[in-house]
Amino acid sequence: MMGKWYVVEVIEHRREASWASPTLPSGAQQHFVIDACPIVHLRALETRGGRQQAGPPRISLLWDEAAGNLEYTFWVSQNRGPGVWNSDIIQNGTLTHKSTYKQFVGTVHVMKAVASHMVVTFCTRGGEGHMFSLLLGREHRLPKNDLRGIRKLLERRNLQLLVTRESCHNTAAIVASSTSILQLLLFSILPVLGYNRYFVE
Repeated sequence: MMGKWYVVEVIEHRREASWASPTLPSGAQQHFVIDACPIVHLRALETRGGRQQAGPPRISLLWDEAAGNLEYTFWVSQNRGPGVWNSDIIQNGTLTHKSTYKQFVGTVHVMKAVASHMVVTFCTRGGEGHMFSLLLGREHRLPKNDLRGIRKLLERRNLQLLVTRESCHNTAAIVASSTSILQLLLFSILPVLGYNRYFVE
């Protein structure tokens, strides 16, 4: 599970059927491609001696994209199992220097983890309860049957698909941007992205 992953898709969810997006009609779904290819690096945190730190296992998730980088630190709940990661210390990285950045506080749930791909869902704490999933692949793209299976898995978990951002679509055409995909998600900003994009039928 550790190592380098490409962010193939980012899916924003409705938390409840009664929740209404300020930018989308009720029941609507949006799916578009963005000219970006974020990379996620996962690693187990260890001491200098190469041993796991005392206490519950801890994981570092480093998000890296053209707009900047961001490092999350999570601790793994021994009671809830290895598939639940809890936010630990505050995030570090260049994206935290932006005036609009908001620290993530909540949990990450590993929905699926196999050799070729992985699905993790971020759940923020608080009244808003914002939720989004990252579809991670060892390669830039995932087969269509895998994508369909992942969407069905999320729907079975009662995670309704609101907006899907498909990335790493054309790695030769990636452009630099001062706007971060992750930053937009953490603020629930759905309309205009700072990337060239085109809608998918």
